[in-house]
Parts: sequence; structure tokens; C-alpha cells
Amino acid sequence: MVLGDLEESLRGTIRKIANAVTVDGKLIKEIVRDIQRALLQADVNVRLVLELSKKIEKRALEEKPPSGMSNREHVIRIVHDELVNLLGETKDLPIKKQVIMMVGLYGQGKTTT
Repeated sequence: MVLGDLEESLRGTIRKIANAVTVDGKLIKEIVRDIQRALLQADVNVRLVLELSKKIEKRALEEKPPSGMSNREHVIRIVHDELVNLLGETKDLPIKKQVIMMVGLYGQGKTTT
């Protein structure tokens, strides 16, 4: 499942940031590479991946963390913000009655499903 793999890859990247001793330029470049790899494997447009990675890298290297926030937390926030900007905010879909048609050959488990 592509979305499950993408989720796991991004979680691993966030864990890498959270477990890092220091957040430096080398770690940020490694994180950006991991995010690029995960998005490309999930068939995200190459142009969008490059645009996102440039934004994350630029912000992570140039922005100073706000007071009360560690550098590590700030980088995680930057990754989150840029992914939300790319994918969009979550939307609550109205739950309504749905009709599902089961089609298949004899003996394929339609009734027991």
C-alpha cells in the first residue's frame, strides 16, 4: 500500500530528527533526502518534491527557532508545515449512506464478505 509506506517513511524521518543529538546542516540534508525518496516512491510529482525539499532545507537552515522551542522541535514543525502546505488541510467529509455493489464469480466469498 503506497500511502502506508509513505506514512511509515515520514514517521521514520521524524523519529530520526527526534532522536538526533544535534540538528546541523548534515542532518537536515539527510532528512530532506529521506523525504524526497519517500515522496518519489509514492509517485509524487518530481517538481513538487524538489519544490518542497528546497523550502524545507531553506527554512531549516535559515530560520531561528522561536523562544521556548528547541532546534529539533522547530525542524519537525517546519517539515509538518511544509507537508500541510503541499497536501492541504484536513477536511471532514460528510458521512452519508453508501451503496456498495459486490461483483464476482461463483464461490468467491461475496456473501461471507
